[in-house]
Amino acid sequence: SFRKTFGESVIDSFDHYYCISKKDSLTSGKQFLDFSDEHGLEYTISDLPFMNKNSIELCVQVKESVYDPIKLRQACWEKLKKNSVNVFLNREVTYDIFDNYDMVVIAAYVNINKLVEKFPKLQNEYQFELCEKPVVKLPEQFKDKSVVIMDGPFMCIDPLANTDLHLLCNVAHEIHQTNIGKYPEIDQKYLPLLDKGIVKNPSLTNFDKFIDSTIPFIPEIKKAEHVGSMFTMRVVPPYVEETDERPTMVRTINEQVITVFSGKITTCVDAANDINKLIAANH
Repeated sequence: SFRKTFGESVIDSFDHYYCISKKDSLTSGKQFLDFSDEHGLEYTISDLPFMNKNSIELCVQVKESVYDPIKLRQACWEKLKKNSVNVFLNREVTYDIFDNYDMVVIAAYVNINKLVEKFPKLQNEYQFELCEKPVVKLPEQFKDKSVVIMDGPFMCIDPLANTDLHLLCNVAHEIHQTNIGKYPEIDQKYLPLLDKGIVKNPSLTNFDKFIDSTIPFIPEIKKAEHVGSMFTMRVVPPYVEETDERPTMVRTINEQVITVFSGKITTCVDAANDINKLIAANH
């Protein structure tokens, strides 16, 4: 449904690879292939020249897609304008909103509990993670290639749409701080970095840890040029480290209020359809 609605923002041209680490992986190469076969997932056993073959048990190329955030934003604005939706930005939303609208959908991600403080029993606890995503310039051989090392405290590199840059991700080192509760607890020193786009020469960074932990798998990563880092909050259900599940949950608070919690943007169309059904059922 996401592709049908936002097809112009989907990128199919990148090459996607999954590699199973020889050490400390929770999944073996055989288990990965058996699972893929069982669920009809296409793959091609592959060989990437820049991978250290002594560190990986298996490398496969798979069919996956990513979205272009710039094109997705443009598509969203076009749909909003086409449907004459009034958009208010840079405004603080207060409880007055409940007096001005028949239905209120709260899709505030990090602040999802803020507007349901009047319903404390319906507030959920979440795990709030302050994450760093380094942006790097890599040698030409990495162009348009996405590589994920599995299955454990490892890393991945992903092309950044519309650029010649890559994004680094790391299970262990991208999280600077975390807390479980109804609201995020953010150290003041991170506020100048948070949600500011690509920050050059950030005052706080784990970039060296990203690189050092990746070198055993991709030695050429030491040639990465650190363009800057992006810092943002990630919100996930608590205590799901073993599964890393990112569910989309649409809940009815009362006849007027619906909340949406989602860990993946590509489920947005399904969530919208669920909201439509709930509104139709209540009115």
